[in-house]
Amino acid sequence: MMHRRGRNSGRRIYSWRARVHRLLLWWGTLCVLGLGLALVPGNAQARALHPLHAQYDHSIPAANVRLPSGQAPRQVKVWFTERIEPAFSELQVWNQRRQRVDLRDSRAVPGDPYALVVDLPPHLPDGAYTVLFHNVSADDGHEVTGSFSFVVGAGPLPTNTDALLNQFAPTSANLTLWSVGTRWLNILSLCALAGLPLLLLLIWRPTVIRIRKEVGPELAAAEQLMQRLSKIYLLAILLALSLGWLAFWCYQGWIFSGLPPWQLLSNGGMLGEIVRSRFGTLWLARLGPLLLVWGCWIVLLRRRYGWWRSWPLKGLLPLAGLLMLTEILNSHAAASRQALLLLPLNLLHLAASAIWIGTLLGLMILLPPALGKLRPGTGDRTRLLAGLIGRFTRLAIPAVLLLALAGGLEALLLLPSPAALFSSDYGRALLGKTLAFALLLLLGGLNGLFIGPRLRRLARQPDRERGAASLAAGRLQRLFVRALRWEGTLAVLLLIVVGVLTSLSPPVASVAAGSGSSQGPALYLGHMGDLNYSFIINPGQVGTNTFAVDLRDSTGRPLRLGPNDSLILRCTMTDMTMGIQEIPLRPIAGQPGRYRAVASVISMSGHWQLTLIVRRLGFDDVSATFNLTIAAPGRF
Repeated sequence: MMHRRGRNSGRRIYSWRARVHRLLLWWGTLCVLGLGLALVPGNAQARALHPLHAQYDHSIPAANVRLPSGQAPRQVKVWFTERIEPAFSELQVWNQRRQRVDLRDSRAVPGDPYALVVDLPPHLPDGAYTVLFHNVSADDGHEVTGSFSFVVGAGPLPTNTDALLNQFAPTSANLTLWSVGTRWLNILSLCALAGLPLLLLLIWRPTVIRIRKEVGPELAAAEQLMQRLSKIYLLAILLALSLGWLAFWCYQGWIFSGLPPWQLLSNGGMLGEIVRSRFGTLWLARLGPLLLVWGCWIVLLRRRYGWWRSWPLKGLLPLAGLLMLTEILNSHAAASRQALLLLPLNLLHLAASAIWIGTLLGLMILLPPALGKLRPGTGDRTRLLAGLIGRFTRLAIPAVLLLALAGGLEALLLLPSPAALFSSDYGRALLGKTLAFALLLLLGGLNGLFIGPRLRRLARQPDRERGAASLAAGRLQRLFVRALRWEGTLAVLLLIVVGVLTSLSPPVASVAAGSGSSQGPALYLGHMGDLNYSFIINPGQVGTNTFAVDLRDSTGRPLRLGPNDSLILRCTMTDMTMGIQEIPLRPIAGQPGRYRAVASVISMSGHWQLTLIVRRLGFDDVSATFNLTIAAPGRF
């Protein structure tokens, strides 16, 4: 009988391993296909993505344009790359004497959620004017501040490219301890909320039912302790969720209004504007499932019998899914023009994180006390751990593969090039997340592929000296508990890095080469050789233009050219033979890595080819080529 049981057990192990191998092969094929599809476009300049956060796109009048004398505009209209919250965004116009000249009526453009407009007084005198803008994205809630200038009549043409260049150079403007902490708390509590019912319903309860006849009566005490601890753990999760919900409102309210929470509460008008914003709608929508989760906890708190089969425990899973949906709708994915693709990927990524990390956190917190209820030396702990590890591994493997697939595709869609991993804050944070993920995966592999199978073998042996009650089994139990604690710590650190990622803006991709007529400044990002560049042509029209570039090495440090080095822009008209013009770009004082030139090389509308060349002593020349189409005047 024992021999037949051993043979059946061996068949089950073999069948399980075969299923895992088939699953790995299937998911590996999906990963390869997904990576191949994402890499089809070829290079960064061919994948034109809009920058995240509501950056300057174009304006009327255009940046750095010169208007005829006596023909000052009656209003300034600015378009941004994302939908904006008009109640918390503003345009201001200032003259050279630092006097504000607009009519202070900055407002949204009816029917256009991407634009702001402000009126100017009639008969505005000739001179140079600077437009300041401050906006808050309606999609991801981040803020952007910048400026540009224009001239009416005679006088020097402003070369105010720095404000635009600052937007597209690597920046951490929205990275604060408050932002990271709030986002980390929300993601951590969401993962824990989904992980608890998964742990209890798919791992703990089936294992206990299977081994009930093989272990002593102490298992009932372990079950009761697990039930009591689960209620306390769920209360802690709910408190964290509620605190994160409130903290996120305080943080976003401060971003919107510039007021601390205690002052914002006394400002009824501002509170009303926040509630009517897209963020306010999502924030209030999150309150519904949050209250339902509290209701589930109250019902579970009153139940003493049939707790495992109760509907409130099972209802935690769909409620966690609704809360995750409100989380991703206020993320970088929602702000992207590819939201229909990125939002499902983001939801999949968060759900896979909850399955793996949320269940892992529950094991780390709840398992050691329950394990202590079983008598040492009887083998009961070995049998319980063997069943728990096996079930957790079968749940975690597809979650990890799904997490890697969704995360990899998101990174490929959000990063303009592989060089952005090293040249941008977002890319470096993504590398940190990948490292933490790899370490967590290594520890998980130790538990699932080494400790788990050995504990299962020991649990099947009746010999006391070499079986479930042996000293070897005890050592494996202690090793598993230590590895579990390290796994949980790494999981918490991983989610901190995720909080950093959601606070940063992914780097903007290049404007596609030859993508159409220039409308306002032309913006390019990419890499040439070992250098990463941010290149702006402003205003991107016939006549005088400012050519500015930000150069950084592969580590993200500004590039300082020596006295024998040079940075040259080569311009060629491709529609007709006009010769080749070369412009040297000079360093901007006090701004390492920034170079600029003001020239009138773009003398007519049509197709232009621009080549940026960096020559350094001891290095090979590196270059990048851009195809720019300049629209004829009046076609804007």
